[in-house]
Amino acid sequence: MSRHVVDLEKYDTLWAAAHPRFEAGDLQPDREPVEGDPRWGISLVLLPPDRTARTLADAAEELGAAYDGAHHVYGEADLHLTVTSLEPYSSGADPSTIEHYVRVVEASRDLLDVRVRLVGLGGSAAGVFVQGFDDDTLRPLRARMRAAAGDLHDGTAPPMAFVRDTAHISLSVHRQATPEPAAARLVEGLRRRDFGTMDGGRIALVCYRPRGGSMGIEVLHAMA
Repeated sequence: MSRHVVDLEKYDTLWAAAHPRFEAGDLQPDREPVEGDPRWGISLVLLPPDRTARTLADAAEELGAAYDGAHHVYGEADLHLTVTSLEPYSSGADPSTIEHYVRVVEASRDLLDVRVRLVGLGGSAAGVFVQGFDDDTLRPLRARMRAAAGDLHDGTAPPMAFVRDTAHISLSVHRQATPEPAAARLVEGLRRRDFGTMDGGRIALVCYRPRGGSMGIEVLHAMA
């Protein structure tokens, strides 16, 4: 069985479980990050090329208009595909930590030729995303970055630095447990839309900064 088929089954299973929760308002709200949260810290991400970012931003705007509740909807400048989360949230990242990851990324240019197809909207109770299919081109880079995280933590990478098995791009993060039937209908209608590819995207080390109704990203270092 191909990797694409396996990933598609995962996404279909996630959405099948999430769809009735959208209808019932049984969503999973995520709070604004606070110091030490296991999410929203330093991460390695793939930033979409401009043409793809605009297409994804249009979908995010449609989603924002469909929502009844107040949720984080990503703006065009903040859309990204998480390669690997590395460190917990911090209001001020340690310079030596950033320097460590920059060195590893710069030494990993042989692994940066990643290819991701973007097909269809999906989601979970926590938010809506664009489904990505990378055919395992991300796995070597993810494994190297997990090892790099372990190097900073006595040989054991933090829990958030696990090797992910999907390549999705979040469009929203839920902030309220409210019924969202219109958003569910939008996702249903775009389950197989072709959103293009991430060819030409940039690898970047980022941290997260909530701003203006979106979960913003601050680029700490981008590969030229």
